[in-house]
Order: sequence, then structure tokens, then C-alpha cells
Amino acid sequence: MNQNATLNTLDVTGWRLRLLTSVQHSPIRHTLLSLLLGGLSTLSFAPFYIWPIYLISVAYLFVLFQFAPNKRQAFKFGFANALGMFGSGISWIYVSIANFGQVGIPIAVGITFGLIAVMSIYWGLLGTSFKACQNKLSSRFHIVLFCSLFLCFEWIRSWLFTGFPWLLPGYITEPSWLFELLPVGGIWFVSAVCLISAASLGHFFIQPTYRWLIVTGSLWLGAGALNYAPPAYVTPVEQHKTTLIQGNLAQDEKWLAENAGPSLAYYQQATVNHLDSDLVIWPETAITYLLSQVEPYLESFSKELADSQTTLITGVPVWDKNQGTYYNSVWATGNGFGLYQKQKLVPFGEYIPLASWFGPVFDLFGMPMSQFSKGEANQPTLQAGELSIAPFICYEVVYPSLVRNMVRDSDVLLTISNDGWFGDSIGPLQHLQIAQFRAKEAGRYMIRATNTGVTAIIDENGQITSELPQFVRATLTGDITTFSGNTPYVMWGNGILFALMGLLWGFALLPNRKRSAAAE
Repeated sequence: MNQNATLNTLDVTGWRLRLLTSVQHSPIRHTLLSLLLGGLSTLSFAPFYIWPIYLISVAYLFVLFQFAPNKRQAFKFGFANALGMFGSGISWIYVSIANFGQVGIPIAVGITFGLIAVMSIYWGLLGTSFKACQNKLSSRFHIVLFCSLFLCFEWIRSWLFTGFPWLLPGYITEPSWLFELLPVGGIWFVSAVCLISAASLGHFFIQPTYRWLIVTGSLWLGAGALNYAPPAYVTPVEQHKTTLIQGNLAQDEKWLAENAGPSLAYYQQATVNHLDSDLVIWPETAITYLLSQVEPYLESFSKELADSQTTLITGVPVWDKNQGTYYNSVWATGNGFGLYQKQKLVPFGEYIPLASWFGPVFDLFGMPMSQFSKGEANQPTLQAGELSIAPFICYEVVYPSLVRNMVRDSDVLLTISNDGWFGDSIGPLQHLQIAQFRAKEAGRYMIRATNTGVTAIIDENGQITSELPQFVRATLTGDITTFSGNTPYVMWGNGILFALMGLLWGFALLPNRKRSAAAE
């Protein structure tokens, strides 16, 4: 698309014309600025919470897409913005590859950059798609078009090749009013409101009218009203004393044979010290023996737990000799029962996608890859006395639909993890924030037990009621509350998101009182 076509699409005068000329004649400068703003937008997420930066970055990206001279340049703008955000926001992946992958720094850098680049392609395609549709629609549709395409490509990113739904737009909202919209429509609904807000800001920068700002303001005021008087979607039932044990075993020592026995002994003794708790939780793969090996050894210990009305839930690897495969699992014993096998595996961490192609490459590099298999869908919850507990292992908690599907049959949410892979990076803190969002969406307590932290108890409002510091061996005891009832999101899923987008497209169809493009 040339400059005349852009001028026909938008009413650009004065300094806006100078901006358009700058974008079209100095694209490298604006690509670098897009990269910089993308990098800074990581500050909007945990542990920094400076949420307006992300909105400014996306607003600027919207302006760049509007003024980009062609689809190729729009791709570059989107790719650069995402490269900045993912380059800073998920750089912690390098820690696990470099420290534990045994591949050397150059290969670790290459693998990390490759993943970041793949994530960035989605936003590049967003720019290309927007530019392809721009001249086919009136400018009053551009905001909702941008938001619809953005959500579409983020959704594809969340499931393609098992997906990587990290740093979705809605995760910036925890310190803001919009956080109260989570139980209404979930993370995708809140993400849509974020994108509408950013695009409206960018549109106002190009064409200073108030039509879309009024829409954005209405959404924020609605969220503000919910903050002032939050509805009681769920009803408290009873409390249960819970103890979480954080073993804090260094990742490079965790799987050593000589540490398996002492580690198990520590967890057992720490549990015996808390037999007055209804629940005791050990983290992901706290037991490094296979379940078939350790279950007979723990038989008398399980009986002791049952006699004290205490349920132990722990992570443990399982070997299925009939299937000839391993599972990353959660096991309940004592005054409870159940076995859950992880459904969402970490690509290149727990399994190798297209193993016949990539497996030999990683073997060549000497990279020690696990070969877990995927658990079946629709597994039953774990039982702890009369409680039904929905378990999620590590990475699974980032999938809102997976959590939602298990909430309706559960009293409490549980996630166990081993974030020791990522050291003292921001990755574990982002992971904790995501768990808070799942609790808020579901209207349920979330128990989070980890090997090195952050171990925490999160209430139904997504607030951390108690937590342990990272990298200490300690126990955390607190009360959890069970609830009856379901939030609108649990009942209707993304239905409210689709309703919002339908209303926004309908709003864009409404005629303007003024026929000039400037009134749009």
C-alpha cells in the first residue's frame, strides 16, 4: 500500500502527516523503537507490575500498523515488538538450557533465541494480516479488527504445538481495576479489554475523537464498579488446615541417586511433624523413585497418615509397564486416594516434538531430554477425605481452559511445580502470577507447592494469603477455605468474550453523526 492509499484510509493532517511520512521513510528507526517498547513491556508483568507500559507499547504498534507502507513492513513492526517483549520476558528459558542442558552457551543462546523468534512470528503475521484487511474496511472498523486479529494470533500461540500461552495481554491487569473482570470472562476476556484500551489510545493519537475512548472508559468504569462492590459468585463452606513442604533441593542434585533416600526421609519427617493438618502437599517429583518402587516402602507411612485423618499429595514419576512409558504424576495417599497424570507437557523439556527429526539433534548435542508421555483427558480429581482436589502439574496451570474444565468437580485447586530449573530469574514469579489468575477466574483457593519456591496459598480472589521465600527448606501451614457455586467464567467460559467482540463489531457498524472521517 502506498502513501496515497494510507491517506485515503485515514484523516491525517499536520503532525500526523509528519508521523506518517516518518514511518514510511524511516522504518528502521520505528522498528527499533517498537523493539525497545516491546522489551520494556515486560515491566508490566510480575514482578514489576508497571502495567501502563504494555498498553503504550501496543498502542504504538497499532499506529505503526496503520501507517506501515506495506504488509512486509507491518510484519517487521510486529515481529520487532514481540521480539523485544519475549526477548526480555521469557529470557529465563536460557537459564535452564545453559545450566542443565549440557549444550554450552552458544547452543543455549541459539535455542533460546529460536524459541523467542518463533513466538515473535505470530505478531509479525498479525501486522501482515491487519495490513491486508486495512483498506477493505472503513477506519471505524480498524480498532476491533486489530483486537480480533491480535486475540486470534495469541490464541493460536496458546495451542499450536501444545502452545505457549505465556505473557498474554490480560496478565498485566493484576494491579488494576480490570483484574475484577477475571471471574466474569477469564483471561481472554480481560486480554480483549486490554487490547481495546491500547488500540483506542493509538486511534485517538491518529484521529483525536472520543467514540472509542467512550467504549474503553465504559469497560473500565464497569470494572471499577465491580472493584467497589464485588459480587459474591461463590459461597464459603468450610476450612481445612494445610501444610506445604518446600524441599529446596538444587536442580543439579535433585535426581542424583545418593540424594533420593535423604530427600524422601526429609519429606516424611516434615510430614510427621504436621499430622494435625488435613492436607500435606509435596512438590512436583518430590519423590524421585518410581511410584511402583516407593509405594510398598510407604505402606506403613500411608497407614499412619490415614489414622491421623491426613491426606498426603505428592509429585512422583510413574512407569506404565503395559504402555511402556513414563508419566509425570500426582499421587494421593493416607486419608485420600487418586493418581493424576500430566496432560500438558513442556516441549523440549518433558518430550521432544517430532522426535524422529529433533531427537537425533539433541542426542548429538548431549542434551538430556526426558521422555514423559501425555496423560489422558478428563481424568478424575484427587480425593482428600471428603474434598475433591483438581491437580495441575507445573506448566499446566497456564492453560485456563484445562483448569476451568476441572473446577466444576472440585473444592480446591492444586498446582505443584519445580521452578528450580529457572534459578532466581523472573520466570518463577511470572508462574506464580499465572496461578493467581487461575484462582481468581475459578473462585477457588489455589494451593501451590514447589521445590525451590514460590510456595504459596492463594485465596479465591487471587490474593496470596501466605508464602515461603525462595531457596529455603521450610514448611508453610495455613487454612484454606472451600467454596460452593461457580463464577460466570466457569459456567460460560469464553461466551462473554464472544459477546463483547460481537458488540464491538456492531458498534463499529453504527453510522456516525458526522460523515467526515475525522468524526469516526
